[in-house]
Parts: sequence; C-alpha cells; structure tokens
Amino acid sequence: MTILSRVRDLQRAHGLRVFKYAGVSVVGVLVTQVLLVICYQLIGLTPAWSNFAAVSGASIPAYLLNRRWVWKKSGRHSMHREVLPFWGISLLGLVISTIAVGWVSRYWDSQLAVSGTNIASFGSLWIAKYLFLDAIMFSDGEASTAAEAEVLGESDSSVDGLSGSTPRG
Repeated sequence: MTILSRVRDLQRAHGLRVFKYAGVSVVGVLVTQVLLVICYQLIGLTPAWSNFAAVSGASIPAYLLNRRWVWKKSGRHSMHREVLPFWGISLLGLVISTIAVGWVSRYWDSQLAVSGTNIASFGSLWIAKYLFLDAIMFSDGEASTAAEAEVLGESDSSVDGLSGSTPRG
C-alpha cells in the first residue's frame, strides 16, 4: 500500500466527518471569541478569567454539535464515555490556553494578542482532539462503521470519475 493510497483510504473513511468537525470547530472559535471579547472588553475580567469563561461557555455547543452532527449520536448521553472525557479534553485545552493567554497578556495588553493566543493554543490540540473523539469517545464500532460505509459509498463514484473509468450504466 502506497502512501497516496493510504491517504485516499483515510480521506474516504474520515473525509466528511473531518469537514463537519472543522465546521464545528469554526463555530466553537466564533463563540469563544465573542465570549472572550465580552468578558475581557465589556465586563473587564482579567485575560485569564475571560479565557476561562469563554472556553467553558463554548464547550457546551461544541460537545452537542460534535456528538449529534459529526458523529451522529443521539439518545442518552453517557457520563463516563462521552461527557467526562469531552470535558477532560476541553479542560486540557482550557489549561493550556489560559496559561498561554496569561503569559502573553504580561507583555501585550491587547485583545488581538489574547484572541490570537487562545486560537493558537486550541489549534495546536485540534488534530489530537479529533483522533481522541473519533477513536475513543464517540466510537461504538457499529456507528463508526456505518458512518464510514456511508462516506465510502458516496466517495466511490467520485473517485471512479476522477480515475478516468466510465460509470456503470
């Protein structure tokens, strides 16, 4: 198996899910940044407390959107398998970003510096968080296999079209 074929296999299995995860991440960044500006500029909290409030508030829609839209989970939430691990990884991002924001704010008293540091901190964890959510948290075998089969089924015709083969009549 060549590297290119492995990349194609990964794209087929995760392509749609990765784009949805990226979309949820954009929503999360926007919510976080709005809350960060409100807490830091309007309310007057310190950069570290503003970051804490913003990340905490944005984690709720991020969890719900990831669970329902990206990984197609419905029904009861598992406290041990879903909620606590999600909050754990969010807490890790919160700790890293709060330390970074606190450090940066010592040198630059700027909303742009605080927001940029927050985004860079979470960006550094983005891939690791996706792999964690996909492999451990939202994987139940059956749902992941069904989602991957759905993506593979949708991708097969487009891959055939790109490879130059003629579609079956």
